[in-house]
Order: sequence, then structure tokens, then C-alpha cells
Amino acid sequence: MRPLGVAAPPSDLSTLIDKLSTFLYSKGSLAVISPLSTDTFTKSNFSVYQIDGEGNWAASGSNLTLMTLFDTLATKHDYVLVSGFENANIPYLVLAEHSHNGTTLMEIDSAENLDTTQLLLELNTTEPFETLDSLIDRAVKSPNANQAGAIATFTGRVRELDHPSDSPTTRLEFEKYAGIAEARLNQICSDLCQRDGIFEVLMHHRVGHIESGQNVVFVVVLGAHRSEAFKTVQDGIDRLKNEVPIFKKEIKIDGSFWVHDRP
Repeated sequence: MRPLGVAAPPSDLSTLIDKLSTFLYSKGSLAVISPLSTDTFTKSNFSVYQIDGEGNWAASGSNLTLMTLFDTLATKHDYVLVSGFENANIPYLVLAEHSHNGTTLMEIDSAENLDTTQLLLELNTTEPFETLDSLIDRAVKSPNANQAGAIATFTGRVRELDHPSDSPTTRLEFEKYAGIAEARLNQICSDLCQRDGIFEVLMHHRVGHIESGQNVVFVVVLGAHRSEAFKTVQDGIDRLKNEVPIFKKEIKIDGSFWVHDRP
């Protein structure tokens, strides 16, 4: 799933959302996220999901985040269009230099001048948002899934403490060698899929700012039996760590450092 934020003045937002949602819906499955009023919900950790008879739903409450919704939507959608969340670290279509905290994918001076075809080309080069569930969903669509008796997975997360006396880690920042990282990751998956009894291998490593406690890397293996599936998961994450050029900066409460620079 590829997120696209819209950063625009309120007077232009509705026009842009209508134009973008119509276009993106014609290109794949689409989710649209916009702020909902939560004035009537004052309890902490309280969420409400509203579903009508046709399966359309809305959500409100104090225990919902944008990333929580992304996790929910990623298994079934190709694109998610986001408005009203200019603080999110996602790619943005920007109108009239409207401020945001993500990356500018395209900037326009009016809604009428939006080139949706060019926007889609650029959006499809951005980092997809993947979850463990979205990778599993893809894996079980393998043409050989009827021969598979095992799905083995690995999830790596940002560890707050290396040991009890360590200074806490608040987040990690990941950068990758664009192009090279994807090519090597794809080659590893292809190599591992050549093994007997292995039908699908999928791996994804998130980049950008990942907070302590959040998930950062996933490996999913669809195999005939658990033994070869478990072994392939282990080999997959080991090769990813050793061969894929992804660089990590660790931010602690008392300083930061690139991991390879730490004494």
C-alpha cells in the first residue's frame, strides 16, 4: 500500500480529494482517511467503530493513530489518500506551498493543474507501507499455495534497551542505498525460492524514523513443511542484515550515533 498525503488550504482540499480519489480508485483499491470529530468521546483508550449495512465503516476515539489505520488497511488496499494529517511522515501532494512534515512528492499551484498521470508515476516509486499481515496476504496467493503446510515469519522491532542499565533508545532512523537495496533484497528472495519445498519468500525493511517498540522488518516464507520454512526465515533475515545496504542511526535520550560508528 502506498500512502499519499494532501497538504492544501481548506478551501481547495475538497476539490483535490475528489479528483485524486476518483483517479486512484480507477488504478487500484483505495482507502481515504480524513479527520473525524471526537468531541463526544472523552475517555482515554476509547475507540468506536461504526459500520453500516453495506460494510462501510468509520472510526472515532482517543486510542486511534494514523499508523494504526495504516496497519489495518495495508492488506487490502493499493493506495491510501490522507488529508488533515500534515504531521505524518509520508509523501505529499502540496498545493500553494502548504506546510507539512513529510516529503514533497509533487507541488502544484492550483487543483486544475494537477497532472494525475505524472503523480501516479512518482507515487509508484515511493516506499510502500507493508505489514506482516500484508506480506502474508501476498504469500498465500502463490500459485503453489495448495502445496504449502507452513507459513513461517520473523518480525524485527526497535528495542528500547540493549540491557537494563543501558540508556533508552527513543527511535531508529534507517536509510537505504536506493535501487541497490531493492535489487539485493529481491535477489535474496529469488535465491531462497529455489529451495525444494519453498514456494514464496517475501521480505520488507521499513525506512525513515521508527519509534521504540515499533516493527521495522518482516520476513514471510510459504513452505511445504515447517522445518524448511523456519530455516529459510533464519537464512533470509541473516542475508538481509549482511547483504542489503540499509544504514541505521540510533537516537537515545542522551545522544545519537550511526550504529557502525559506535565505539
